[in-house]
Amino acid sequence: MKNLLITGLIIFLGSCSNDDFDNSDLSLVSSQAISKEKTADFKKASALEENFQEVPAGDYVLLVPAQLKEKIISVLKAQPGRNELKTFEKSSSVLDTISSTEDPISALFIIVDESALGSLLKLDLKGYIVNLGNLRGQQYHIVDDFIIQYEISKRQDSTLLTDEKESILSISSISEAVLFSEKDRKDRDWETSTTSKSTGH
Repeated sequence: MKNLLITGLIIFLGSCSNDDFDNSDLSLVSSQAISKEKTADFKKASALEENFQEVPAGDYVLLVPAQLKEKIISVLKAQPGRNELKTFEKSSSVLDTISSTEDPISALFIIVDESALGSLLKLDLKGYIVNLGNLRGQQYHIVDDFIIQYEISKRQDSTLLTDEKESILSISSISEAVLFSEKDRKDRDWETSTTSKSTGH
């Protein structure tokens, strides 16, 4: 009887030990899987950081394609009292973040609102952005013609100052890049053919 009890106890302890080993194998596999997921997430985050940059604009932080960051900054009016330290202290969690991929029209409206343009020009640009956004899904030559006509009219407008023309043309270029993916644009030379022309009176 004692032998039977000891044998049962050994079998019981043996089965518990095997479960522990099995569980440790599972937790090892599980921790390796989690590690791989974290690595993949880190790589995705790094890729996003490389492709998108944050740009402070008024009470917002815009998440924009990295290649547009400098052009957007050049259009935004200088904000008195805002320096690097203040921007750093005012964490992005306090400011609303607007992604140009998730809400392109709002992001573009913020860029227009934070530009140095007058209110009538801002209203005109917002109308242009809405109309341009409504052309998504159209053949690109229709979009291209619309953009070219708008930009020509602004270049020829003798009431606009050179700085105003440059801002309008830059915002038009930013709008096209935000609203239409590169693969949507058939004419790869579009930006150089329409926005790099002289803006003289």
